[in-house]
Amino acid sequence: MNENNKDHALDLLKGAYSLKTSDDNKIYYRNFAPHYDDVFVKSLGYIYPEEVAKILMSSFQIDGAICDIGCGTGLVAEKIKKINKKAIIDGVDISTDMIEISKTKKLYRNLFDLDLNGNLSDLSKDYTAVISAGTFTHGHLGSDVLRRLVEHFDTNTYCVIGINFKHYAEKGFEDLLKNLASEKAITDFSVSESKVYYKEEELIENNNNKACICTFRII
Repeated sequence: MNENNKDHALDLLKGAYSLKTSDDNKIYYRNFAPHYDDVFVKSLGYIYPEEVAKILMSSFQIDGAICDIGCGTGLVAEKIKKINKKAIIDGVDISTDMIEISKTKKLYRNLFDLDLNGNLSDLSKDYTAVISAGTFTHGHLGSDVLRRLVEHFDTNTYCVIGINFKHYAEKGFEDLLKNLASEKAITDFSVSESKVYYKEEELIENNNNKACICTFRII
């Protein structure tokens, strides 16, 4: 591995874990976007999108459009399309710069610039499935946002949502999902663990190289 690329990728990762607000994310990813695929993904072995995509496509019969929450540069869509090249996918992200890169890949039917902390009324409700990898990671999106998304989408929407391993318990996601199940807002809930990167850099380990991947159906 090119050592400069590795060091750059680790610096990018360190910066990502310090994000606190929506504005922080917009500014950060403006600089991050041009380096995301070639430096960050390749240098650190970012396998998270593939793991989440495989779980979605193997767990559910998808016969309609998929909404990719926090789509970034389109890594999840790339993996879905490898499994089913006819899949119809819309992407949502807070970063216009990341969306511009996604557009060049021609993976998505539609792409939307949207802050999940804001108004969701412009986001369609009638997706067959919702998927997310790397969005509930840095702490600026809490469990309240996930509840709002569950309440937003239509009945029988399948969901595969990746959540940072530490945040899953510490930020209230575990309790939220238990509550949603007890409220009969979701069903068929399960959670599995996945590595986020296949590289074993110290910084990655310090930030927990694990995610909880949650699957459920909205009812």
